[in-house]
Amino acid sequence: MPEIRAFRRLTDAIEGASILDTAVDFDRKLVQLTAKPRALRQLLHGVPFGHPIHPLMVQVPLGAWISAAVLDLLGGTGNAKAAKTLIGVGITSAGSASIAGYVDWSELDREQLRTGWVHQAVNWVGISLYGLSWLQRKAGNHWAGKVTGFAALTVVSVGGYLGGHLAYRQRAGVSQHGEVPFDASR
Repeated sequence: MPEIRAFRRLTDAIEGASILDTAVDFDRKLVQLTAKPRALRQLLHGVPFGHPIHPLMVQVPLGAWISAAVLDLLGGTGNAKAAKTLIGVGITSAGSASIAGYVDWSELDREQLRTGWVHQAVNWVGISLYGLSWLQRKAGNHWAGKVTGFAALTVVSVGGYLGGHLAYRQRAGVSQHGEVPFDASR
């Protein structure tokens, strides 16, 4: 299938893109300095829960944005207001999901760091588009808000694909033995 090979070439190119290393190294150091306290890092990694929390946290913005898209397709005044609210919920909740993801990302190997960096960059473009969609809707430009919202959903879907690639093909955050980090002292 040519489509699958094209995605594979894209992800292989991202993994090998040493041109990203300066930005990756800068962001990695920033994350490691910012989330310095061990207890904070463990919480953001999900250690008290026995598994990473980033995958769980992304369900809120994605669920809100997908629900908004369904309401946009259905149309109607009540649905327009609800869709705007859901987009706001998605934007608000994306920040905490991103923070947890950054902490997980900061401890990956070089190829995973590159993929993760592009994953976050793509998702921030999508979040920015959602912000624009929300502003358009607030100003009464519902058609422009819908179009921008569908563009945003497309972009965050690409980001999600890269996140899935990172987790499943690159096995980011998965030990060779499959155990989950757990703080036995609790």
